[in-house]
Amino acid sequence: MPHIIVEYSKNLEGIIEIPALISDLHNKLAEQGIDSARIKSRAIACNHVVVGDKGLSGYMMHLTLLILEGRDLATKKTFGDPLYQIMNDYAARAPEECSATLEIRDMNPQTYYM
Repeated sequence: MPHIIVEYSKNLEGIIEIPALISDLHNKLAEQGIDSARIKSRAIACNHVVVGDKGLSGYMMHLTLLILEGRDLATKKTFGDPLYQIMNDYAARAPEECSATLEIRDMNPQTYYM
């Protein structure tokens, strides 16, 4: 049921191994107690981005973690903190500053179809 969605600036391809990033994120979330078979992880290249004052040449990655609502803040941070660390480890491989951000969103079980 959890979804890991990474949006990244296309200029990171060839600098960051995106399949490895997604795999590492997927596995790390599973280590936090979520059944790996239920996690859906994907990456979406963004062809056109403007990143802060770097403009069109900036580097960015944004992870959205979607989980069913009902978890407290401490649990969400237990999921988010190690994922954010992985994002930052990969972002550090860029030749210039790479903006790495993460957001955790709740999904309403009444409107999430499985």
